[in-house]
Amino acid sequence: MQNAGSPDKITPRDALEFQLVRIWEELLDQRPIGINEDFFELGGDSIIAMSLLARIAGETGYELPSSGILQSRTIEKLAAALRQGNTPESWSPLVAIQPKGDGVPFFCVHPGGGNVLCYLRLSQHLGPEQPFYGLQAPGLDGMCEPITTVAEMAERYVAAIRRSHPHGPYALGGWSVGGVVAYEMAQRLRADNEEVPTLAVIDSGVLYSCAVLTAMFPSGGPGALDLIRQPAAEQIADFRVRSAVARLVPENADDKLALRIFRLFVTNMMAVLNYRPARYDGVIDVFQAEEKMVKDRFNPFSEWSQFCDDVRLHVVSGNHLSMVHEPHVDHLASELRLCLKRQG
Repeated sequence: MQNAGSPDKITPRDALEFQLVRIWEELLDQRPIGINEDFFELGGDSIIAMSLLARIAGETGYELPSSGILQSRTIEKLAAALRQGNTPESWSPLVAIQPKGDGVPFFCVHPGGGNVLCYLRLSQHLGPEQPFYGLQAPGLDGMCEPITTVAEMAERYVAAIRRSHPHGPYALGGWSVGGVVAYEMAQRLRADNEEVPTLAVIDSGVLYSCAVLTAMFPSGGPGALDLIRQPAAEQIADFRVRSAVARLVPENADDKLALRIFRLFVTNMMAVLNYRPARYDGVIDVFQAEEKMVKDRFNPFSEWSQFCDDVRLHVVSGNHLSMVHEPHVDHLASELRLCLKRQG
């Protein structure tokens, strides 16, 4: 059954809300479902509720609150209850964006803002046969403290992947900050004698990230580190404007979530700028944005070629901020699909 949708439907703002929407839509056979809609008014009953709670426990990693669906009848309220009933130790960064399909799963690391919802369109363009998982940053939902180094992120994310998929081959990737973290993850997996036939670095690099950050926060105004010293309202307003093209802040995000995203963005950028890559003896596929935001001497292909002898360049449409969004994401997906097929 398809619903036409209405203007008052609120779309997901983070990974947990996204996962709940996907589960509700499949069980209730309705789409789209807003996070503010009542489960029972949508046609849910006690039988579907039992299936719903089982799916939530199995797919999100969150233990269910004692109130269950009866007291948390909307996705928004249920997500809040799930977070309150869990501890930081039980939290997992792994988000099943599109878990179905026969292909080797693609694990894609969050960009600077920490949220993986930016990959939804990329997953859709890759198609229903390509399993796609995001790795969301701790700290985004307020449950955990942010991780401050690339090494710690890689360790945490590899552990999460291996709990779900104990052995390879592994297809890894990431946009912006995520590409640097994916690089370190690939190093660790290969050191454990696992295959990493695809390492997709999407317009990402250490020096390149510094240049992009400068472009987003140019001289003549407050830089990213200066902005974090300003009152919270100013941080939120300025970051919303500067990151609008990249859509790091979801459209319906309240100021509390927007502030967490900005502060996580600064933490993640500092982690990348302090990272020192080691040499890599595998294959790196670099997806470089056609429209330049920075000077020519800063580019991902040249940077990663210093650390790897087999770097393959894919120039895709858009700039650093727009390349994973419409209309450019289809070009990125087409190039990425070829790389993922190579491992099959």
